[in-house]
Amino acid sequence: MKIKKMILFILFTVVIFSLTGCGKSYEKKIEEKYGIEIEGADNDTLKIIDEYFSKLPKGFVEELKKYEGIDNRKIFIKISDEYNENVDFYSDIGKGDYWTIGNGQYMDMGLGCCTMYSIKCNVETRKNTNNFLSDWNDYNPEGFEYGNLEKFKNNMPDNSNDDEDIYFVTEPSMELESSDWADMFSSMINYDMQVIYDRCPKVRAKAKYLCEEIERAFETVDETAYWNRYFTETE
Repeated sequence: MKIKKMILFILFTVVIFSLTGCGKSYEKKIEEKYGIEIEGADNDTLKIIDEYFSKLPKGFVEELKKYEGIDNRKIFIKISDEYNENVDFYSDIGKGDYWTIGNGQYMDMGLGCCTMYSIKCNVETRKNTNNFLSDWNDYNPEGFEYGNLEKFKNNMPDNSNDDEDIYFVTEPSMELESSDWADMFSSMINYDMQVIYDRCPKVRAKAKYLCEEIERAFETVDETAYWNRYFTETE
């Protein structure tokens, strides 16, 4: 009789674990919660990933993964010690987006940059891109060319004596256009940029334009999106 009760107790416990997810690993819970796949992350790294994705609008990840006429795409996140503070991004139209992110102190910035790369790739595969970010260069200094750091070195926060002349948030932002909008998006979602936006109207205008374009391109994004907080509270 005792054996029978023990068996029933074990079966009951297994059912409870199955229903509640108590038997699942932290990694598996995050993967199922956000619809992503993760490789190479320890618990501390998983917490960073969990916190980051919790900031994204409901349904946004699913919309981000889905291309016109293509379902079941995924976002694969690989955490690698070899990449240090760097990231690598690759998009396969049929399978999904592959984010390789360095396991360093700026991993949250890497997540933000890869999100922006996925945003751009998603829009570029559409039949109608609606001129997404087509006015980006209008928010740069007159005559600006990416890669010409020496000529425009005074347009970065560290080198300018006049906040009116600041257009960029990082030095890599001046190297490539893709780095510019990726760093802009990542900084606004991962850090408190209010002081920078208050001091630097050109940076603020650029960030606001980026937010408006993302909201225009994705149905799951509205004024309540986390990265819009700088503009909805003051306007």
